[in-house]
Amino acid sequence: MKRAWAVVLAFAALPAQAHQQSVSVGEVDVRGDRVSVRLRFAGADLATLLQLPQGPDGAYTQRGVNAVLPALLHLTLDEYAVSTPDGPCRRDGGGRAEVEGGDGIVVEGSWTCAREVEALRVRVGFVEVLPAGHAHLAKVSFPDGQVSQRVVQADSPRFDVERRAGFWGAAARFLRLGIEHIFTGYDHIAFLIGLLLLGGSFKELVQIVTAFTVAHSITLALATLAVVNPTPRVIEPLIAASIVYVAAENLWALRRGTSASALRHRWMLTFAFGLVHGFGFATVLRELHLPRSGLAAALVTFNLGVEVGQVCIVALAVPLLAALRRTRWFEPLGVRLCSLAVGCLGLTWLVQRIGS
Repeated sequence: MKRAWAVVLAFAALPAQAHQQSVSVGEVDVRGDRVSVRLRFAGADLATLLQLPQGPDGAYTQRGVNAVLPALLHLTLDEYAVSTPDGPCRRDGGGRAEVEGGDGIVVEGSWTCAREVEALRVRVGFVEVLPAGHAHLAKVSFPDGQVSQRVVQADSPRFDVERRAGFWGAAARFLRLGIEHIFTGYDHIAFLIGLLLLGGSFKELVQIVTAFTVAHSITLALATLAVVNPTPRVIEPLIAASIVYVAAENLWALRRGTSASALRHRWMLTFAFGLVHGFGFATVLRELHLPRSGLAAALVTFNLGVEVGQVCIVALAVPLLAALRRTRWFEPLGVRLCSLAVGCLGLTWLVQRIGS
């Protein structure tokens, strides 16, 4: 792989008969949550844009580079947009630049990301303003020795790199991601609590939880594999609406004294709304832009993480609600108040998501 990279660089540096190929090289080093970049340019490619002064012998000087340093860093580092699935990384300080060999310019900068970098996306904006046909060759190195190469040009100025992890490491990552998603997905938690407020027998509770699990697993798989891909602008309001509906059904059943009837058929309602929630879960995996080769394993372990988190929530909620029902005030007053609170949360999310 290293030999192939050297051949590419050597070939790119050779003058063609008609014109000299315009090439820049980026050495991207990833260490934890930090990304360090060393960019190499031919001085001639930058000179016309920055009015780089040259010495009597035609060589570029450090003094000349220092004179245009702010503009040089703006053209290069500001246009090297580094991001991860968590969002844009923050550039550290101003960066530095120096002359290399009299006819080359080296620019160095670093970025700090939200967490340890597993997947990297870089937009190389300067390829759009450098000489026509300019190619940027990027070499990305990870701490475990993994090295990836990418080539970008003006018609496609972005490249993506993902760190290849071992099977168990990748499985643990997506399992943890699934658990984090359910515990920080307050709308999903509110929906589950709303479903459990009316109580029910052990069989009825198992049917409700199983229906939700099966349903969201189906749509999570369909959306992640791009078989069905509804827009979040529709799905997110529907998730909020499902919370409002469950809370309203609780209040209606308590008012009419039909709680037992509602519980017998609740698994069907849960299945229908579980299909909607599965599309919401899929948004997390889609935003990671995973390669298709690792999609199946990521899907299985992420869904397993969601189920682990869901089981933990149910295991805590069911005994707590059972203990509350043994008090004199909770049923039906406490159930009404809790259902009303869940409904208000759902209604707030619904208004926010429709308006966004």
